[in-house]
Amino acid sequence: MNCVKCKKDIPDGSIWCCWCGKKQTVEKAKRAKRANGTGSVYKRGPTWSCAVTVGKDPAGNPVRRTKAGFPTRKAAVEYLEQLRFRPSEVRTVSALYEAIQPHLDKLSRDKQTHYRTAWARLAPIHAVSAADLSITDLQNVMDAAVSTYYPAKDIRDLLSLIFERGIAEEVLTVNKARYLVLPDLAEKNTEPFTAAEVSALWADYQNGQRWTGYCLLMIYTGMMPGELRRLTVRQVDLDRRRITGVGLKTEKRKETPIVLPEIIVPVLEDLIADLDPEDRVYRQDESAFYSAFAEMKKRTGCRPIKELRPYSCRHTLATTLADENVSAAIIKEIMRHAKITTTQRYVHPDQDLYADRLNAALSGRPGK
Repeated sequence: MNCVKCKKDIPDGSIWCCWCGKKQTVEKAKRAKRANGTGSVYKRGPTWSCAVTVGKDPAGNPVRRTKAGFPTRKAAVEYLEQLRFRPSEVRTVSALYEAIQPHLDKLSRDKQTHYRTAWARLAPIHAVSAADLSITDLQNVMDAAVSTYYPAKDIRDLLSLIFERGIAEEVLTVNKARYLVLPDLAEKNTEPFTAAEVSALWADYQNGQRWTGYCLLMIYTGMMPGELRRLTVRQVDLDRRRITGVGLKTEKRKETPIVLPEIIVPVLEDLIADLDPEDRVYRQDESAFYSAFAEMKKRTGCRPIKELRPYSCRHTLATTLADENVSAAIIKEIMRHAKITTTQRYVHPDQDLYADRLNAALSGRPGK
């Protein structure tokens, strides 16, 4: 090669001229460019992305299809052809719901019921393309269908599963359900059964109303309604007076056995008579459970207030134990609570009883 200044012959690849000292101009190899319409690649953060233009929208703006997350530029380039020729599939909300159905079938019966109800409430958008729905559209549908926290949460959770499926199929890019705003969670005020009401339940059961036995079982064990509905005969150990493996929600409830007081053992024996070990002790769904509970309240003359609900059974046990001077630490274990503060919310003091005890404790004490 010749020096760019003095034109004398210098070794190939020299950066400096050995005769005049002039720095040589070295042309950099140019990266081959792809033809128009074949796409582009670019680096975003630590990973590479690729993009192709597949057409124009009604307003004349380019419609781009993108794919991110490639570890190298080469991997992004190799994906361009697949991205370019992948058909743009329109997936309705209903089609994505059908795609997640095998997953839903593996959930608990209660959860399946909640999601079926949520799906029915989403009827206005069943046939709509999921990609065409905005966050505002989803919020309006949810707000029009429900006004309370838990039903709204069921809708949001189901939509989230649907959108995640769309993302996995590469027909959606974001889970818009995550941005839905739920109604405020109203604190429920639950009342325990009174002693007179519990007596009425016993009389109802002894008069042949077998369903009331399930309510008594919850009252004397502190079992949750959901635990009753999943309880099997095999989980009942009458010899040890224990129920194991039925706990829900928290690790404490899952690990701690339910204690069977002697008074409730004959009732439980009646409820599981003629059942096989794998049979469920209670075999109706959630809707039938709440209907039967309401009928029992009316039949036995219990207070018609909405605060007297199935969860009142757990509140009744905690309150009764507290009234009998059982220590809070023991009540906490019987209720299978992880924190004593949770137990305290289940105890409803009898003001007259506590006033009598206060007066008895302070009687004879000299005044100041």
